[in-house]
Amino acid sequence: MRVKFRIVIYQEGKKLTREDLKDKREPLLIGIRYVLEFKYLEATKWLMLAEDSYEKYLLLGLINEALGQEAQAREFLEEASKYPKITPYTIKTEIPKVSS
Repeated sequence: MRVKFRIVIYQEGKKLTREDLKDKREPLLIGIRYVLEFKYLEATKWLMLAEDSYEKYLLLGLINEALGQEAQAREFLEEASKYPKITPYTIKTEIPKVSS
């Protein structure tokens, strides 16, 4: 699947991997694990089950934007500002390197 960018997540400056979240069972953390695996559609399913939070809507917005769904992305990103942050994670994007 082609994406505009990748979503990366950090905790205290360290880039998280799926192994860091493998034993977590909360829908938000399962969704984050799928984001880290670049399985954005599966991540969306779990994020929709998660409790409302800044991270949930930010990730849903970024996933939609990465997949080219700008209108939906804007809606989720606007919704994110209505909720508090509930994890210690920092969410960023990175442009994939193009190999020639």
